[in-house]
Amino acid sequence: MEGRSERKWKTLRHIGSPQEESEGADVELSPGEVEEVEEVEEAIRFVDYGGEAPVTGEVVESEPEEPAAVEVEPEERVLIVMPVASTTRLIRETIKNFTNAEVVSTSDALRGFELALQQSYEIFVFGMQTGELSGPMLYELISKAYTTGHGPKRLAPGVIFIRESGDPKLPTELTRDVRVKDTISKPVRIDRLLKAVGCAVEVLDPTAR
Repeated sequence: MEGRSERKWKTLRHIGSPQEESEGADVELSPGEVEEVEEVEEAIRFVDYGGEAPVTGEVVESEPEEPAAVEVEPEERVLIVMPVASTTRLIRETIKNFTNAEVVSTSDALRGFELALQQSYEIFVFGMQTGELSGPMLYELISKAYTTGHGPKRLAPGVIFIRESGDPKLPTELTRDVRVKDTISKPVRIDRLLKAVGCAVEVLDPTAR
């Protein structure tokens, strides 16, 4: 007795045989064979259309996939560590309005130390007093971490110090350090800040914006 698969194969051979078609032979199928042929045709359509059998006459169109969003890293970045919120806001808005740099700011010296190691920056802007650490001490710790840490060795970027009226003066050895781009006493002058920042990031022409 023929198995189900063997009957299907013989049925398909009868249908698809070019010789029999050329001879005009009529192939008569039993009801059971017709049902088996329909099952095979349905399976073929299911495979051809990726698991979805299309409705007769319906045009199957695949929706175009949207390209994945690509996160663009900013070309320039500035870190501000300043205990006074109003001074931080002035510096941040000045840099954002006159450059294309991303500005990261915090009032906590320890958090500033962490941020300095997590990303690369073109320049730092530190207050002379930043809470638990002075600005110069924070900068020295970051510089040592850059050159002696477990990550890739690199030089610390330049730094600008902002002095409140009662802050001590910058240590003499740092005043001669080429990494210190400026020490600005409050009230902060915008033109002087931009000149100091301009040694590390591109300052834009305000008339062209």
